[in-house]
Amino acid sequence: MRKTWLLLFLCWTVTTHAQNVNLTCQFTTEQDDTCTLRIHKFYIQEYEPVYASKCLEKSCSFHITIDTPSVAELTMNNQTVLLWLEPNDNLILKIDKGLTYGSIKFEGNGALHNNFLHGFYKQFQTDFNRDSIKQRILNAPIDPFENSIYSAREKQMNFCKIATNKDKFSIAFKLYLDNQIRYNYYYQIQAYSIIIANDNKGLTVSPLPQFLLENITPSMANQDEALQSEAYRNFLYYYIIYNTSKLNGFEKFKDNSLSMEKKTSFATQNINGKSLLYFMAYYLHENVSNISPNATKQTFGLLSDIEKKGAYTKLLKPICTQRMKDKEVEGIAKNTSAKNVGGNGTDVKILGTNGKYFTFADLKGKVVYVDFWASWCGPCRGQFPFSKQLHHQLTEKQLKRVEFLYISIDKTEEIWKKAIQLNELGDFKNGLVPGDWESEMVKYFKISSIPRYMLIDKKGNIVDPNAKRPSEDGVLKDIIQLIGE
Repeated sequence: MRKTWLLLFLCWTVTTHAQNVNLTCQFTTEQDDTCTLRIHKFYIQEYEPVYASKCLEKSCSFHITIDTPSVAELTMNNQTVLLWLEPNDNLILKIDKGLTYGSIKFEGNGALHNNFLHGFYKQFQTDFNRDSIKQRILNAPIDPFENSIYSAREKQMNFCKIATNKDKFSIAFKLYLDNQIRYNYYYQIQAYSIIIANDNKGLTVSPLPQFLLENITPSMANQDEALQSEAYRNFLYYYIIYNTSKLNGFEKFKDNSLSMEKKTSFATQNINGKSLLYFMAYYLHENVSNISPNATKQTFGLLSDIEKKGAYTKLLKPICTQRMKDKEVEGIAKNTSAKNVGGNGTDVKILGTNGKYFTFADLKGKVVYVDFWASWCGPCRGQFPFSKQLHHQLTEKQLKRVEFLYISIDKTEEIWKKAIQLNELGDFKNGLVPGDWESEMVKYFKISSIPRYMLIDKKGNIVDPNAKRPSEDGVLKDIIQLIGE
């Protein structure tokens, strides 16, 4: 593995305030069409701000406000090119042969950046095109493929090094170019095995040779200032996908809800800040129709908890709310007796921390708030502080009538007990049903994702097989109502 590390420019962040940007397109011929300008802000296409301008007398114009340097897409007649916009830019686009790289000349404030950018993409556009990259991956063994993308990166670096007036580029523009070139190489390395695995009908992913991964570090996936770069976002996506696959023994996930759970679990444990929020929002947006309503509820709730009900939460709420209203096919009916977990009136035995077994029937007479979890589940651990808070909000009298039951689906007793200690759950009722996803209880309750919560009344009937999470409003009220007086 070559250890050349790309660092074209010095990189640091710049603080700016909202400023106007003027953009005028001037055509050599009449255009009977509308131009659209899409600003990259959330990095999920459906949610990006879009502006439209009707072409009149060989011209169209945009007057927008941005607070940071931004990538934008200009589209007309099904042609799209990227622009680089900074606050106070006043760009004039001289357009001769449509919106293609190399056919536009820029004048005015901001022209320096965009003339260079269009020259760069005129030469290297296919190196950054996801469809082109996919085809090259599917048609080349890993070694020739790596050689080709390494060579392409060298050419891209050299193009930037010999650029005229590069010293006049803004810091933000230099950072964008640096990240595009740097991360495009590493994104393609990590995407290689995943793209091939998704293209075939096998059940496994082929791991990459370790020497190809030796320069890929966790810190590379925690660079919020790089989010403007599509190459970084692609890298972040495949960094999480590949490493989650590795943790799963390079076996493909058979269940989409479980796949969502494992990927968000890895992300919450290894990614921070805006990069984490972007990935969770993007991945949920792309897969919401393929996962269960309960998995949607859990993932959207986790995003909301982390983001504190911020921008992504508001954007995704409509589609997630609609999905959560769908029938929960993997749930079980309300008012089903918890005693029948094993079928035929039997009750699954749950291993307690004292080495003795107990059943749901042993808890009859108390309200039971069940928390299905596992040591490897990040979202599960994220809910523990809220469940402990619920415990403290109940009176001493109420606590005698309710049981907080934490049921782990970890594979071994050793892993389970270590997780209890690490998560400080020793003061609560704990149980283990060994077997992970193959356990009898998981199959009976048709659990496809965790954390999963359940409310059982004092008669032993399942009141809510998909109860609210500890962090949700209303869960305390639900418990108290069942306790009664």
